[in-house]
Amino acid sequence: MPFLGTIVNFFVVLIAGTAGSLIKKSVPKRIGDAIMNGMAICVIYIGIDGILEAAPPVSSDSFLSAGLVKVLVMILSMMLGTLIGEIIDIDKWLCKLGEILEARLVRGEEGKGNFARGFVSCSLLFCVGAMAVNGAINDSMGEPDLLLAKSVIDGISCFIMATSLGFGCAFSAFFLLVYQGAISLVGIGLLEILPAATLTYMSVTGSLVIILVGTNVLGATKVKTANMIPTIFMPIAVAPLLELIL
Repeated sequence: MPFLGTIVNFFVVLIAGTAGSLIKKSVPKRIGDAIMNGMAICVIYIGIDGILEAAPPVSSDSFLSAGLVKVLVMILSMMLGTLIGEIIDIDKWLCKLGEILEARLVRGEEGKGNFARGFVSCSLLFCVGAMAVNGAINDSMGEPDLLLAKSVIDGISCFIMATSLGFGCAFSAFFLLVYQGAISLVGIGLLEILPAATLTYMSVTGSLVIILVGTNVLGATKVKTANMIPTIFMPIAVAPLLELIL
């Protein structure tokens, strides 16, 4: 069933976020922090595992190895994608969206600020990275396994985050539904157009971003990963350009 993974992912995040917001503050902070650190380590592992994906073969005419071409695609994609993301400032617009939703949905002073923070934090955590992009593309082919695994991590993370940040975390499920659903729809066309090598480059580049999502959750970095979303799609242009040059 196409889109099954995204549908399951949506309901898991919505239910987990709602449950977490209803029992807000009942989970001790030290326990919540410990579980989130564990989830962050799992996210970092998923990112590292994605980076280690085998490099696609290159033309016999190329004087560079397949591994080096993969690294070049990642570097150029990160540079160009981050530049585009910073110019657009996706993080700012996503924060504004959270603030608009907060103004419409939150009544009274209690919860002000936390709604937007929870919505933005969870939207980034659940939507940026190889699992969301690759999972959504696979889901369009009727292969939901990756998104089903992602749903488990997302659900636990959303529940814990919602106990401190409230209902904004649950509302990120709607952003996830639109984002992954759109990628699945696009993926149906991309699978017919893009070579397998380009899809691999998209996966490994997205894996770099997902590592930063994990380190952000750990508090080791404070990177605006939303502004890196375009990097995931840069290999569509970078890979064929490098193939022509090299």
